[in-house]
Amino acid sequence: MSHGFTHESSVNESVEWYTPPEVFDALGLTFDLDPCSPGPGKSFVPARRHYTVEDDGLASPWRGTVWMNPPYGKHTPAWMSKLTAHGDGIALVFARTDVRWFQDNADTADAVCFISSRVRFFQGNTTTRGGTPGAGSVLIAYGPRAARAVLSSGLGLCFTPAAGQARLSVAA
Repeated sequence: MSHGFTHESSVNESVEWYTPPEVFDALGLTFDLDPCSPGPGKSFVPARRHYTVEDDGLASPWRGTVWMNPPYGKHTPAWMSKLTAHGDGIALVFARTDVRWFQDNADTADAVCFISSRVRFFQGNTTTRGGTPGAGSVLIAYGPRAARAVLSSGLGLCFTPAAGQARLSVAA
């Protein structure tokens, strides 16, 4: 039954959606770690180290500049919290500006970039592109190296948030 609006299901057929190479070309970085990897050579992520599901990237230690395209849906908040605490890396997530995890993490980021077109991810491999996703994507960067890459990427509306400004209130 419809109540006058559409709803996108948070349950997908697969959580394996790989970032296309043009995103990495625009960023121009080699990352130290991809903690959400299908494994070395199985994606386009230019990273020196890869944690797979068997390594449990969320529980394993992170070092250096991280690339993170986390499992979306209910798992996103935990991954975003870990990247925020780590303070060095870039997350690619859906632009869900109305949810708490987005506001809590983007507010303290060094750079944010709303990608100007829908990212056409690869569906569980490096040869098959999926269709257009139901939402836009955003890059959220922490640390000077990651922020410079995002701000100079040309991928969309990129800016440095005025951390904490949105939480200020005017006394009556």
